[in-house]
Amino acid sequence: MRVRFAVGAAVASATLLAACGSSSTASSTATTAASSPATTAASGSNPPNIPNNPFAGKTIRLISSGAAGSTHDLALRAAAPYLAKYLHATTDVVDMPGGGQLLAWNYVAKAAPDGLTIGTTDIQGFLANRWEKVQNETPNIQDLSYLGFVGGGVAGGAKVLFSVNTTKAPLTSIFTLVQDHTTKVTYLGSVGDVSVPMLFKIYNVPYTALTTYSGSLAELQGILRGDGQLSSKTWGGSWASFVTSGKGKVLLEFSMRKTWGIDKNVPTLYTLLKQNPPATASEKAALEANASALDAGMGLFGPAGIPASKLKILQDAVKWTVEQPGFIAQSQKSKLSTAYESPQQEIAAIQAGINPTTEATIRKFVPLSTGVAS
Repeated sequence: MRVRFAVGAAVASATLLAACGSSSTASSTATTAASSPATTAASGSNPPNIPNNPFAGKTIRLISSGAAGSTHDLALRAAAPYLAKYLHATTDVVDMPGGGQLLAWNYVAKAAPDGLTIGTTDIQGFLANRWEKVQNETPNIQDLSYLGFVGGGVAGGAKVLFSVNTTKAPLTSIFTLVQDHTTKVTYLGSVGDVSVPMLFKIYNVPYTALTTYSGSLAELQGILRGDGQLSSKTWGGSWASFVTSGKGKVLLEFSMRKTWGIDKNVPTLYTLLKQNPPATASEKAALEANASALDAGMGLFGPAGIPASKLKILQDAVKWTVEQPGFIAQSQKSKLSTAYESPQQEIAAIQAGINPTTEATIRKFVPLSTGVAS
């Protein structure tokens, strides 16, 4: 299904698109901006006029790298009417899941550099695929065009480390865990995870990784029945209920922010590195690079080579969109972050992650994957 947001015209269509080069399908949905929050009184300020607007009357494809109902899909649907209004264009939201986001990423990266095809990514996902040496699949992320969007993951947490059996050391605090080198823990997570394996290996936490679960809910069920004690996810949904019901605890947010937005008593990686720095500067830089990429959150990007004048308009459109009350309200309803992340912040996270020394250090500690990071 295709969702289309248009200014000054009613557009409605439904199309099922075959995903390019894959047996997966890309779904898209079409609606009009006339009935969207972009045209209501609550939508906020009117956008500025754009002299010689190159996007007026054009259709911009917004490619979600997640399935319908995913964080990427929900964020684009919240943003689409406002981007359409700012650009005086039609915005067409297309879900293109597959290959751990690589299908959508490569589709956008190979599009014409005219600014009419842009898509979502999580910055850490880009980097994790590169760190895990996925050959000839990940776009040249240093060359792509970055537009900014929203940082910090879902509902105030980029990624957090959950634990159960929280009355028994070393699972009472992250500081106890990294200082205790005798108690072996079991971690439930995905094959492509970077954050937890790297943290445990750098701090010499003895652990076993179980990665055969079908998804996040299956991992939570595994934790609850005693398969292991630890898992790492974004904060929200069933995992948040796991903590608020008293069954679990958050030990750490993988973030370079000084405090966690949900609970200031939960340490962030920034705090851990201050109180318990790792053995070497290169290990510290590796942990910081991964956490900074998680902080960069969900970005919008386009192919390399978009002309500077068009790129600036798109970047301004994204910044304006994220400031609109209607976008904020819809994002909060969907439990999405509303913290603006600039293109410069995204590019800085990318550059830190592809620093040769840092990249070499990270590759020493993350599992080598023949698939895709998640």
